[in-house]
Amino acid sequence: MKSAIPILILLGSFFSFQAIAQQPSPLDVGIFAFENEEWEKASKAFAEWLRTNPNDSQAFWFKAQAEEYGGNWEAALTDYSSLLILEPENAEAYFARGRVRYQLKQYNEALDDFEDFLLNPTGETNRILFKIAPGDQGVSEVTTAQSFTPDLAYFHMGLCAIELKNYELALSYLDLAIEENPRKADYYAEQGRALSRLGENMAAIDSYQKALDLDPNHKIARQGLAATQNGGDSVLIEELNELITNGSANYQTYKQRGFYRMNHQDMEGALSDFSESIKMNAEDPESYFYRAWTYKNLKKFDQAEEDYSAAIALEPQNPSYFLARGQARYQNGKAEEALADFTLASSLDPEDPNLHYHKGIALHRLGKTKEACQEWKIAANGDLAPALDAIKKVCQ
Repeated sequence: MKSAIPILILLGSFFSFQAIAQQPSPLDVGIFAFENEEWEKASKAFAEWLRTNPNDSQAFWFKAQAEEYGGNWEAALTDYSSLLILEPENAEAYFARGRVRYQLKQYNEALDDFEDFLLNPTGETNRILFKIAPGDQGVSEVTTAQSFTPDLAYFHMGLCAIELKNYELALSYLDLAIEENPRKADYYAEQGRALSRLGENMAAIDSYQKALDLDPNHKIARQGLAATQNGGDSVLIEELNELITNGSANYQTYKQRGFYRMNHQDMEGALSDFSESIKMNAEDPESYFYRAWTYKNLKKFDQAEEDYSAAIALEPQNPSYFLARGQARYQNGKAEEALADFTLASSLDPEDPNLHYHKGIALHRLGKTKEACQEWKIAANGDLAPALDAIKKVCQ
């Protein structure tokens, strides 16, 4: 029994201390919950604090973010707007509200917010701000508010323009983002998406490839590249059909639908679309190039050669056009003319092993085996598997 007395005295002292200890304020509770990513608890605590401290802009900042990361977009929008009433020149709040408006599909309003972000210099602040990908409710990276640079605003503005189907405007914003920061794979991936919507398939593929060069596992770039190489996706074809049906299509619309049809084995439909594209704009080399490819697959080699020649006349420095015409000529039994095209193509891009390989094929057909082997050896230096096979079969 004696040993229990000190314990009772100690417990009594403990409860007395708890009774007089200061309870944490709702603001302290909110910040602690926020730091532990307990968004709902943080939101409730900040709301309680703001009932008695309605001019605390910092509390609005934390509450807005807690609502945003909890997926409560409307509540986040209200809180960011309240913050901007208190601090109308708060650049970071404009950026944050812009991305919430993007989630709410208020794209024009979001554009206005990102523009206001660019017009108002970011403050010297260490406020916590989380980076999240557009359309992604998960928090991805903690940063400080001033880390949000102009390229991120231009990137988001490009996303808004894509959703508004104003792809030319999207490209202008994405170009600015890339100019500010050329090392972000996201920027090239979205540039590729805008280009593909305009029917600029070769340029889109190039943008997707640049994104993958920076990040080989970039999901959007990989999916976009595959879709573009396959002619597009269901969303794109619906847009194209709608434009054509309501009479607002341009040559790019027909070219892109033709590309889709071509890659889905509707060759007659593709020919019709490419022909309409050429009728609307006879100065676009890609339309001739794609129609030629379609003719070649239908084994109409003379028509294919004629269209490839038209594309070359419009863009005489493009080695892909010479390669394609050479292939059509080769399949049409014109090995001499094919060799001339492959030679021109390899002179325009001597680093491309594929061009040397095709040149070797034409030389071999003409009985010039020694020269063919020389070209295949150049191609083999680029680790081109068909060239290595050709060397084994013919040159050894």
